[in-house]
Amino acid sequence: MRLNQKTTRRKNLRSRRCATATEVYCDFDGTITCVDATDAVLETFALPAWRDWEQRWVNGEITSQECLSRQVELIRTDRETLIQFAGDLPIDEGIIALDRQCAKEGVPLTIVSDGIDLLVEAVLRRHNLLHLPVYSNHLRWDNAGRPSLSFPFAVQECESGAGTCKCALTLSADSSPSRTVYIGDGRSDQCVSAKMQTLFAKGALRKWCEAQGIACLPFETLAEVAERIFSKEMYIP
Repeated sequence: MRLNQKTTRRKNLRSRRCATATEVYCDFDGTITCVDATDAVLETFALPAWRDWEQRWVNGEITSQECLSRQVELIRTDRETLIQFAGDLPIDEGIIALDRQCAKEGVPLTIVSDGIDLLVEAVLRRHNLLHLPVYSNHLRWDNAGRPSLSFPFAVQECESGAGTCKCALTLSADSSPSRTVYIGDGRSDQCVSAKMQTLFAKGALRKWCEAQGIACLPFETLAEVAERIFSKEMYIP
């Protein structure tokens, strides 16, 4: 990489940092949990056909909302079993430090997930984090014991066809993208990441951002984010 390219990259990254963080939004699957909680449930409790729907989504044939709806219908277990299973999933313990740091600074930390609310809440309950606001798709069972999803945070205009539109939640009329921090790791974070001024990214999301020329702050653990998010170098003079 030539010197002028490095300089441009640094300037772009600097321009994406927030003047003062006023809101922090964090993805769940693969960001707070060490594995994708939704995929772990499907691999353990769903009929094998869930993979066919996954491939159709990957191929761009269906939206993530339709994909997840079809997959959840294939789950063959009950509510309590799922709660126990999700609660035992390993997490990035840095979420606890991040929660404390945000509370210390008086900045709200919100979880936005295009996964399943029951799984999110089970994990948060296990780690004493139920006080955090959660926006996610809602799992329920009918009288015959069949699971299904509803999408209370979907919007018709969602560019990614997500069940939970992260753009609509994080880019409300009374919030500024220059003062909002987003943390994510995967495909469901791509659309909102392109609109964030301050983005922490890892895994597949980081690779996607680099390929798209979208500036991001790379991280491996949420403990790193907790240390850096309110540090002086995060601020524009």
